[in-house]
Amino acid sequence: MNRETELTPGWKRALKEADVTLTLPGDIPLTFRRLPRRGDKFLERDEFWMGSRGEYEDEEPLHLVHITQPFYMATFPITQRQFATFCPDHENHFSGEDFADHPADQVNWHEALEFCQWLNENGRDEIPAGFTATLPSEAQWEYACRAGTETEYYTGDGEAALAASDWYDGNSEESTQRVGQLTPNDFGLYDMHGNVEEWCRDAWDAHAYKRRSGGVCDPEVFGDNDAVRVFRGGGWNGSSRFCRAAYRVWRRPVLRFWNRGFRVCLVSGPCPVSPAAEPASEAGARRDAAARAERAGSAREKNLSEVSFPNSKHNDNKAT
Repeated sequence: MNRETELTPGWKRALKEADVTLTLPGDIPLTFRRLPRRGDKFLERDEFWMGSRGEYEDEEPLHLVHITQPFYMATFPITQRQFATFCPDHENHFSGEDFADHPADQVNWHEALEFCQWLNENGRDEIPAGFTATLPSEAQWEYACRAGTETEYYTGDGEAALAASDWYDGNSEESTQRVGQLTPNDFGLYDMHGNVEEWCRDAWDAHAYKRRSGGVCDPEVFGDNDAVRVFRGGGWNGSSRFCRAAYRVWRRPVLRFWNRGFRVCLVSGPCPVSPAAEPASEAGARRDAAARAERAGSAREKNLSEVSFPNSKHNDNKAT
C-alpha cells in the first residue's frame, strides 16, 4: 500500500508546514501547528472573543480571552491509524482499513488523556523541550478553531460556510470522513467544526463565562477525575447549529460515542490533568462500572490573570 498516493490535500500540506511532527510506531506522523500566531509569525500572546450572543446561555457573555502561553495544536483529530499505535484493540464504530485515516471514534475522555500520556513517555525526544502532550483547554480549542475569525465557522456564517470546512449531517453521508479533505482555517488546522466532536480537558461549568469580566488569561476549569468534561466541535451526524465555534456541551468522561474523538495539544509545563493510574487494559472495565459512571465531581475555574485588564466592553460588530 502506497501511503503517499492516499494522502488527502490536507495531509500533504500538513507534512510540509508542520511546526512539530511526532513519529508514531510504523513511521506514522502526528503533525502540529504552533500557536498563537499570525500567518507565519509566532506571537508571544494574542487575544480573541470567546463565546456568542443570542444562542445558548452557557455561551454568554461574549468575553475577551488573552492567550499568554504558547501551545501546539494537532493539525487533525487523532485518526484511527494513529490511535491504533497506542491501542490496537480499540473498537471504532466505523472500522476497517478503509477508515484508517478517519478520526478515531468511541474514545472516552480518560482514554484520550492516556494516549497523550503515552506520547509523553514515548515521544519525549520529539516533543519540544518544556512542553507536554495533553488535551486542549476550552479556550485553547476555541482560539485554535476561530483562527482570528468572529463568525459562526472559520469559513463564515451560515450552513454553506460550514459545508466548505467540515463534515456534518448535511454532507457526511452518515459517516466520518478522511481528515484533511476540506478547507483549513488560517492556522492550517482541519476538521475543527465537524467529523467528530473533540474532548477538552476542562471540567464543565455552565456559568464559567458569567464570572469573567474585563478580560481573562488562559482560563481553565478544573475538577476531580470523575468531573463531567467539555467537548467541542460538531460531529458527522450533528446539525449546523451544533458545529459552531462557540458551541459547548458536556458528557461524563467514561462515556463513548460513535461521533466523538479528540485532538492532541502540546502545552507549556506539566500536564494540568493526569490520566488514571492503572493500565489501559484494566481501565475499560473499571470505567464502565455503574458506580463510577454515576459520580460527578465539582468544578473550579483557574484564571491565570493576576493583573487587571482594562474593562473590555464588546460592541455589536464583535458578536459571533
